[in-house]
Amino acid sequence: MGKTIEAGLILHRLTVTGRVNRILTIVPDALVVQWFVELARRFNLRCRIFDDAFMAAQFQPAAGDNPFYDEPLGLCGFSFLTTAPPALLSRLIDAGWDMVVVDEAHHMQSGGSLFQQVQQLSETVERMILITATPGHLAARSHFARLRLLDPDRYTDYGQFKTQSRAFGQVARIAQTLADGRHADPDSLRRISHLLGIPAHTIKEKLTQTAGRQDLIKTLIDRHGTGRVMFKNTRRTVGGFPGRRAHLVPLDVDGNGVSTRRRLNLEAMQDFGLQPVSGETTFKDDPRVAWLENYLRDHREEKALLICRTSGKVNALYEALEKRININVGRYHEEMTLVQRDRNAAWFAEAGGAELLLCSEIGSEGRNFQFARHLVLFDLPPDPELLEQRIGRLDRIGQTGLVQVWVPFVRGTGGEILTRWYHEALNAFEENGPAAGWVTSRFFGELAALIGDLERKATHARLDRLIRGGRISVIRQQRRIDLGRDRLLELDALPPEKMAGLMEAIRDIDGDPSFLQWIEPLLDVWGIVMEPLAPHVYRLRPDHRYADPLPGFRPSGLTVTTDRASALIREDLGFLTWDHPLVSGAMEHYLGSGKGSAGFACWAAAGEPAFLLEMVFLIEAIARPNLTVERYLPPTPFRVVVDHHLNNREKDLPEGLSDLLTDGSAALFAEIMPVVSHRIPEMLEAGRVMARARSRPVIEAAHQAAGRSMDDAVSRIEALSRVNAAIRDREINAAKLERNAVLSAISSARVRLDAMRLIVTDTVTP
Repeated sequence: MGKTIEAGLILHRLTVTGRVNRILTIVPDALVVQWFVELARRFNLRCRIFDDAFMAAQFQPAAGDNPFYDEPLGLCGFSFLTTAPPALLSRLIDAGWDMVVVDEAHHMQSGGSLFQQVQQLSETVERMILITATPGHLAARSHFARLRLLDPDRYTDYGQFKTQSRAFGQVARIAQTLADGRHADPDSLRRISHLLGIPAHTIKEKLTQTAGRQDLIKTLIDRHGTGRVMFKNTRRTVGGFPGRRAHLVPLDVDGNGVSTRRRLNLEAMQDFGLQPVSGETTFKDDPRVAWLENYLRDHREEKALLICRTSGKVNALYEALEKRININVGRYHEEMTLVQRDRNAAWFAEAGGAELLLCSEIGSEGRNFQFARHLVLFDLPPDPELLEQRIGRLDRIGQTGLVQVWVPFVRGTGGEILTRWYHEALNAFEENGPAAGWVTSRFFGELAALIGDLERKATHARLDRLIRGGRISVIRQQRRIDLGRDRLLELDALPPEKMAGLMEAIRDIDGDPSFLQWIEPLLDVWGIVMEPLAPHVYRLRPDHRYADPLPGFRPSGLTVTTDRASALIREDLGFLTWDHPLVSGAMEHYLGSGKGSAGFACWAAAGEPAFLLEMVFLIEAIARPNLTVERYLPPTPFRVVVDHHLNNREKDLPEGLSDLLTDGSAALFAEIMPVVSHRIPEMLEAGRVMARARSRPVIEAAHQAAGRSMDDAVSRIEALSRVNAAIRDREINAAKLERNAVLSAISSARVRLDAMRLIVTDTVTP
């Protein structure tokens, strides 16, 4: 699904609206670069990576300054927290972060070093996001410990948490009954009435209406589910995935093949951590290479992604294929620079580019290749979650065709054991099973023992028994998922009609033809030229006028696209939108420069001579950014036109650009100013009075809308507290304080003069 994207959407929204300014993101060491690239490319959030090089350059243990204060967006790996000296950690924790984000949060175990450091950070920040793809109910105590990081007041007792968790199954069954449109039996009616505190006859009436049924589901999940703390999107609820098909390719070695099998078994033991990784990678007499050659010859017209464990395998495969077949092959592994990886990934994405991209494990995380449909799993990781990440490079949102998963393996090796386990016990090649990780962890020791003892004749019988046990465990765990908390979270997802509305709004913004009409001249003001390279693709370069540095722009230039589909496929292109830092920065610079805020024009109008003052006022509510008052009262412009008799002439004067209006000369301005200057203050005040009068109903409407919305929010929390002991008085009081602050800010909104233009009619000019 792309957890990084979901988190990035939240971070982007909070930073754009000013609700947060300082964010620390903590991720597994192997994902630091991926997160850095993803946040920069997708959301224009430029993080500073905290690592040994950063600290060697800036941190002095004896210094009093905190080096983290100067970095509003920080990114670090797990090891940075677990191995850093206490003095450094103290400065990191005291750096005044507004939000902390932890990816792959299931790696944090209560009592561990990583958990302890994150716990200290959680005590200093108001906002926190923990991201995990591992179902929490499969490790309840660890899950409870992580929930305590989010809200220690709500999650105080593990025993109480277990009691509540058991009740989720009952709530989920009732909610599913309502969602399926089935009639509730008398017993279910009584339970719903008890859970919601609503009379049974009212519930019975609501059940006869689709809207009423949905309202009951929403209220039930809201009051007794975990959706206010946990959020989950699943493939089942999102939909639109074409699916995938597994192609298992059993292979034999030539002759007795004893040495080849032993080498492959040693490789499997190294992958499982049973043997240290050593020696040079070689594919001598490996039947998988011969199969790959034949596969590539048969699929020349289709791009394929191949993922294996190490960069050594990638390089050895590349050399082996060079000798066997003439095709375009790209490489992508951790020993390459970021620029090299980007170029090869872009080459793979291009039509007529690389036909095959060889990736080490680093390619299974963070990069998207959904334009391809063929995935070759040259080896298999011992972790089904990592396997799902590999397949997820292709099987993700945006994939239009059935994903073909090719799994070549040699009979009698560890590859066969893992292939059969994943396919026959977990069905992991063709389905995304949330229980797969837990089941594999439970049987990990037995799988490792089989791989370490492959030469025994009883191996196949033991593997058959293991597969049967794994299949039963998967069924049981999946039943728990379907009946428990996860089903409640899925039912609490955004309704399809709202999702469709959001998507349509995004399409409208993407297709807005006025974007280029405004952006091209705006950038030109600051000396940035837009050169078209291809449809929707532009090269932004500075010319001799470029002087003021703008955010999100490099003096060496920038290649961008205004097409979302192109931006998703082409990693080398920036996506130019209204909220791109370059665009927002250029607008802020322009508005703050005074350009366009005052003007002088002549109006080709018949009638008596007249002087007019055209004014633009803005309604502004001054409030803390985290209140986001603009939800209810965005900056609203009012155009007012007053003549020298203080009459309203708004309907008479053409609005905006018009052929009837021409720029007034400096000489004419100097000539008429002595005549009209004494009237301008009175005209300004008259315009201000008109703007205030027009603003009052707008402010009142915003006040009423905010009052209704926030009163509903307070009432909801109060209703929750009556049936859910986890809701604290502090939460209710916080909601009331926020409501009062927002309403007070709206009530205090005022009009501000933003721009003005003096206009004279042609009959005035000599």
